[in-house]
Order: sequence, then structure tokens, then C-alpha cells
Amino acid sequence: MTDNIASNGTTDLFASFREPAWHRLGTVFDDEVTDYRVMLERAGLSGWNVRGLDVAAVTDGGVMLDADWTVSPQAIVATIGERERVLGITGDRYTIVQNEEAFAFLESLHDGARWETAGAIKQGKVVFGSMAFDRDFVLDADGVADVVKSYLLVYTSHDGSTGVAGGVTPTRVVCQNTLNVAQKDAKQTFKIRHTAKAEERMKAEAELFRNANAYMDAFEKSAQALYATAATDKAYFDIVADLFPKPEADVKGALTKWEKRQETFTQAWKGEPNAGIRGTAWGVFNALTEANQWGRNTQAGRANGAENFAAAGAGFDGPTNAFRNLAFDKAMSLVK
Repeated sequence: MTDNIASNGTTDLFASFREPAWHRLGTVFDDEVTDYRVMLERAGLSGWNVRGLDVAAVTDGGVMLDADWTVSPQAIVATIGERERVLGITGDRYTIVQNEEAFAFLESLHDGARWETAGAIKQGKVVFGSMAFDRDFVLDADGVADVVKSYLLVYTSHDGSTGVAGGVTPTRVVCQNTLNVAQKDAKQTFKIRHTAKAEERMKAEAELFRNANAYMDAFEKSAQALYATAATDKAYFDIVADLFPKPEADVKGALTKWEKRQETFTQAWKGEPNAGIRGTAWGVFNALTEANQWGRNTQAGRANGAENFAAAGAGFDGPTNAFRNLAFDKAMSLVK
């Protein structure tokens, strides 16, 4: 499936509160869900019974495995819908974290928060969920009224590709642009490996992460400073030129790629979602991050395009996060 949202054979493994996601797949619901078990059920993520089996036994059962994988001691198998599915091959030190454990952990970080999305990608190898965090802020409430909402995220794999990861992500409502950036002295993310100490680490992270308001305090302060700072078209395009210099030679289509990128960043700056904040450093930061998020590896036909887009939007794509931090620094450099 081009979107990379997994399916159990009959149903897309994704659920979203009120608004369909960009891929238009899965279940949309209108009631507020505060119980992770309900959210897992709606997204088709409950009762997978993820388990490790001897590779030879799985092979004997008729499941095709790559020959060079059989040197590893266990196959990670799950029951998704009515099908048994091999999700990955791992070493014997890999500790399985069930979907229920990961979602219960996220829910424990903030009592009473509402579930926003949940789903699976890569044929079920990776699952994710988000909760609406009751800490929003509005820039210029009597004018442009630019709303930034906050979400708690969790992301984990069943193939050994990542641990249990997550964090706080601010999102600008008007364009669904994820804005998470590193803030000094404010904890933003967590990452826990699938080892025997995973449960212990999750409990420790829970205690630390209950202070997530500190991150949003720092982010809101920065956002207010950016909004209060004027920025011209020239200031914006100077930053774009600094980030992406025009190539001196058209090697392997470099000039064409640069021109397409320029068009994307111009549209982000002059487009309708940025209309109310264009002319401010806050608008600079949003245009930069929006152009990067929506342009990163989402072109039709590119392998893993939709997967990278989803990871970027959720705040788990390393290059996207690195760019956001750089864009934030560039925008903050305009603040006097």
C-alpha cells in the first residue's frame, strides 16, 4: 500500500479523532477516548500477542524468511486480525513490548488526556499513537488568533528497528505543521531500548516526563518572541538561500532540484496557511518547517515516501527534527 498504513486484511490499522488524516485511511470517531484499550481496539492494534518464536520452528511452519536472517535466534510474530505475521528477526536480548504496554505508558504520562490518533505502518512492524495534551496557547488572541496545540506521542517497533520513543509535539492547527524543537533545560523526548530493563526505564521516564509543561512553557515563550519580531520577505529568502545555496553546476539535475525546493519554500511563505503570520519571525519559522515537512520524501513513487512523511509529522524523523532545530535557530537570530 503506497501510504504504508498497515492492514489486517480487511481493515486499515489507523484511527483518528474527528478529522481524517492526510492519507484518508482508517477509522474516524467523534467521541472523546481517554482509555488506551478503547483506542487500540479502534485502530486494530489490540490483542496482537506479539511473541518471540524459534526461527527454525517458524520456517518449518511455512513462513518465508530470508536465508541470512536465520542466524538470529528468534522471530517476532504477531496475530494481526486472523493472520499470523512475522514482523522481524531479533537477538535473544530483545525484549518484546506489547502495544498495550506502550499505550498504557503514554496514557500514564498525563491523566485525563484525550487520544488523538493510533495506527501501524510497515505491515505492522511499527505502531504509533498520540494524545491531545491539555496545554494549548494562542498567539495574538484578539487578532490573528494563531493556535498551537500540544500532543504526547509514542512510537515503537516489533522488528528491532527502534525502541519505545516519544515526546511532546506542538502543532500549529491551521496547517497541521509539527513544530517540535529542542528547548534548553526542557525535556522533550524519551527513547527506551527493547531490553530486559525496558519496563523499569518506562517507569523512570514517566516520572521525569510528568514535567512536560516545562517544555511547553519554554516553547511558548520562544513563539511569543518570534511573533513579536518583524521579518521581511528578504529576511526569509536570505535564510532559505543560506540553507540551500544555488548550485554552481547542474550536476545530476542539481539545479532542477534546487528550483523545485525554492518553489516549495516560496509557496510555504506566501501561501494561505502563513497569511496571518507572514511578516514575523514566527512566520519564518513556520514556513521553513512546513516546506521541509511537506516536501521531505513525499514525492509520488519515491520508496518509503509516505512512511517518512508520517514520521516527520509525528516528530520521529531524525533529519526533519534536525532541520526544525536549524530553522528555529535561524528564525530566533532575527529576534533582537
